[in-house]
Amino acid sequence: MCEQARVRVLYKKILNFYPRRFREQFGEAMEQTFNDLYNEQKHKTERGLFGFVIWMFVETAMGIVREHLLLITEGATMKNILTNFRSPAIISLVLVVPFMILELVNRRNFNAGFPIPLFVFMWFLPVVFIATLMPIVRNVRAGNSIVANPTILLIRAIFLAFIIWMWFGIVIDQMPCFLGVPNCD
Repeated sequence: MCEQARVRVLYKKILNFYPRRFREQFGEAMEQTFNDLYNEQKHKTERGLFGFVIWMFVETAMGIVREHLLLITEGATMKNILTNFRSPAIISLVLVVPFMILELVNRRNFNAGFPIPLFVFMWFLPVVFIATLMPIVRNVRAGNSIVANPTILLIRAIFLAFIIWMWFGIVIDQMPCFLGVPNCD
């Protein structure tokens, strides 16, 4: 029973990552549905319970990312980004987490410190990329011409290209370390 309570508490905490409006509207129903499915699965078999919980958590995480993407692409994009920093932060985290997992799984020297500054920087670059891209997306969605102000568009495009270049440069440079190559720094 203790394990069941922990799983339910953890699922409830995961639901907190949904955008507030979505969570207020659907949070209780999602929690109740999870509890019902968990109980049904528990009565079916004990073996498949772990796989069921993992699948539900992964599916919920994908839903969280999807809802944040929808929030970003809504009309008042900059307002959403500035007032709801979660969306670009979560999307950026989704990009960085696989590399963090690779680093953890393939570490050769566990005495060396975890490269937190590297992953913070890898996370920060996509956040800035999203914040820079959103005004362009908002103008296109509103039907405005993106070349109405070509100087600003050119500066943003160069800045976005620079961010992409930096991020992929870091990934390419650090990929041997992520994959556990010995003597990697």
